[in-house]
Amino acid sequence: DVLFHSHTHACYRGSILLYLFWPTRCSADTYRNVLPEWFNAWTNIDRCPEYDFLWLALFCRARKHVAYDWGPLRKRLLTLAQYWLQLPIGGAALDQSFPRAPAPRSRSCPSRLKAFVGSSSSYEEGIDFVAKVTKLLVTSLGPGSETDTSTDLSEGTRDLLTFFSFVTPYFHPSNVGNWTFTLGAFLHYFCYELCCRVGGTGGLQVLAQTHPAVVKAIEKVHPYPMRSSLPPQELTALLHALLPLCRQALYSKNSHVG
Repeated sequence: DVLFHSHTHACYRGSILLYLFWPTRCSADTYRNVLPEWFNAWTNIDRCPEYDFLWLALFCRARKHVAYDWGPLRKRLLTLAQYWLQLPIGGAALDQSFPRAPAPRSRSCPSRLKAFVGSSSSYEEGIDFVAKVTKLLVTSLGPGSETDTSTDLSEGTRDLLTFFSFVTPYFHPSNVGNWTFTLGAFLHYFCYELCCRVGGTGGLQVLAQTHPAVVKAIEKVHPYPMRSSLPPQELTALLHALLPLCRQALYSKNSHVG
């Protein structure tokens, strides 16, 4: 149903059952087999936040147990970020002869099915959604392995730097709109997840020198807790892009952001 019935409510029922009953911990081989099918199923339906949330939650479970090429997932996340973060891109052309296409319509999960996974409020749903997006974006940063000694920035880091450069004007304190709060939440959770990855990786490296048995026990539970440490040049580039945004967010006219 999830793969072949995207034109009916059966795909929603199937994805909800998968979300509810898929175990949190699975072997790396299991995730390698199902992740391509999950990605294809996710891309069958566009502009449906409830449907997107289910797949983001499943991908977040997988990231802790398998080393995987998250490039296609990252590119789709960044492509849909304009819609999720409510960025006002585009507008009416001055040339009246230019054809005007209506904005794409959003799809919605039936309320009787959404009740199985819905939060207590739309605010909590939105915050959880943004948090999961940032988790996956931070997971896709850096080289694919510790043996990669290249001094160039990885593709994931370059993509994120391009995205931050694109959204920089919307962080200006005088640029207030529907996007202000969602962008502020995105910046908050991205910085949080980045700190967790850097701190967790550094902590494991120190712990491995003094208590290697503890590190082995942690790896049995989460085989890929941090995937790999971020090289200094990538961390420096990210901080160089994030700090000006954080500074502008401090002076935001939206009290929830500042």
